[in-house]
Amino acid sequence: MKQKSTIRVVLFDLGNVLVDLGDVSEMHRMLNTEGEESDVWLKWLSSPSVAAFDSGKISFDKFAQDLLAEVGSTIDKDVFKASFKAWPKGLFAGALELVDAVKPEYHRAVLSNTNAAHWPRLMDEMALADKFHSYYASHQVGFVKPDAAIYHHVIDQLQVAPEQILFIDDNQINIDAACALGMKAHRVKGIKQARQVLEEYGVLAR
Repeated sequence: MKQKSTIRVVLFDLGNVLVDLGDVSEMHRMLNTEGEESDVWLKWLSSPSVAAFDSGKISFDKFAQDLLAEVGSTIDKDVFKASFKAWPKGLFAGALELVDAVKPEYHRAVLSNTNAAHWPRLMDEMALADKFHSYYASHQVGFVKPDAAIYHHVIDQLQVAPEQILFIDDNQINIDAACALGMKAHRVKGIKQARQVLEEYGVLAR
């Protein structure tokens, strides 16, 4: 078992950790591209349009317009917006049970690159509201992963040392940024891998 005694916060990413984003074909369509999932995610995370929307700087309509122009897509803007809003499919089976299984002595928190189009669905439709003690949504805090600023924001708000935070995320670039600041960070995809890491640190009650 890993160093559970030093952990005070269990920090969850949402997409592809607790929330099913489907296969990479959806991203291929949105980015007018092809390739391996990890490469497509890097393209997504490096997009100026995505960063502007996910940090709350532009509207949904402006985001759709800018991204389609950025990637040279001929998809109708309203069709894109409907598809984008529906992108998160729902929670993976067992997601809420996994969150509930975190022992009560640990502070449960979310750190997610998200936006005004997805956040209401995540909180209400998928019932993630009130499941965590703290929520750090990129569009609300004004920073996006993997920028160091968003991790510093979380650390400052939680008032804990970085090494007291156990962070799970599905993108290696986000994990690397967290590790660089001293967090205990692990790349996972889906509930099985997430549970395995949390069990290794002894933070689950069952």
